[in-house]
Amino acid sequence: MEVTSDIYRVYEQHREPMMRLALRLLGDSEEANDVVSDVFAHIVETPAAIRDNAASYMLSSVRNRCLNLLRHKRLSERVHKLLPIGEEMVEEPQIDETEDVLDAMLQFVDTELTPQTREVVRLRFQEQMSYREISTRLGISEVAVYKHLVQAISRLKERFNP
Repeated sequence: MEVTSDIYRVYEQHREPMMRLALRLLGDSEEANDVVSDVFAHIVETPAAIRDNAASYMLSSVRNRCLNLLRHKRLSERVHKLLPIGEEMVEEPQIDETEDVLDAMLQFVDTELTPQTREVVRLRFQEQMSYREISTRLGISEVAVYKHLVQAISRLKERFNP
């Protein structure tokens, strides 16, 4: 019971500044609330000594999660701009045509990209992992992850959006 009240105390003490920071960075109260909730969920698993001195740790965690979320959004927007399917075509494609294009793209990824680039693409877009998580899992730098994604997107763009 003491752990629960301790966590609640930390939550009440730090929630407001964390929400202000997340809202300032994201501009969306629902996303800000999600980020703050994620940070507190992570704090629950940390040792009590960290929770007692958690102010700067939690604000840094909120900032980092917000920046990761913004990076993910920007990358998703860039991918959608580079690989327009459906909405930017002159006429609305039939479901079968869209599925054929997606199947062709997946086939291209499976056969034409290097195994490491293919794995980076899979982890980023299927597993929704961050650059840092991918770099840790594959034992490569975040810059290498970025380069693999740029290479894959460029090749897909060449092939499917000449």
